[in-house]
Amino acid sequence: MKCRNCDKEAVYDDGLCETCHQQAKQQEAQVMSDHERDNFNGKTIEEDGTVREERNMYQEPSGTEQTTGIHIVTNTLSWRVKLALGFIIFCILAVIIGVLGFIVVAMPYLIGAFLIYFVYNIIKAILNR
Repeated sequence: MKCRNCDKEAVYDDGLCETCHQQAKQQEAQVMSDHERDNFNGKTIEEDGTVREERNMYQEPSGTEQTTGIHIVTNTLSWRVKLALGFIIFCILAVIIGVLGFIVVAMPYLIGAFLIYFVYNIIKAILNR
């Protein structure tokens, strides 16, 4: 347990802090807003009573080294943020696939127009001799 007076992780079982020798009192459980929960470092208690360790969603996980490239942390994001990111990625992929589909469908017409233009220029060059 952490002492509220000196912020050290040195509290005896009887509640007395070994560093500042003050009585460490437990905080009452509080309901956090979404913003507070996203920026919270420490233990949280879920509605079903399970306790889990939380960390700031913008902070690197402890014990891991920084890797090169893009590092996206999604396990600490709320479901609403994950849903929004999924929708944005879906829209981007839909646009890319739509453009590629249009190019594939339009390719025969583009090749045909190029061939007609090419043949027209050859015939025009032959007749102008």
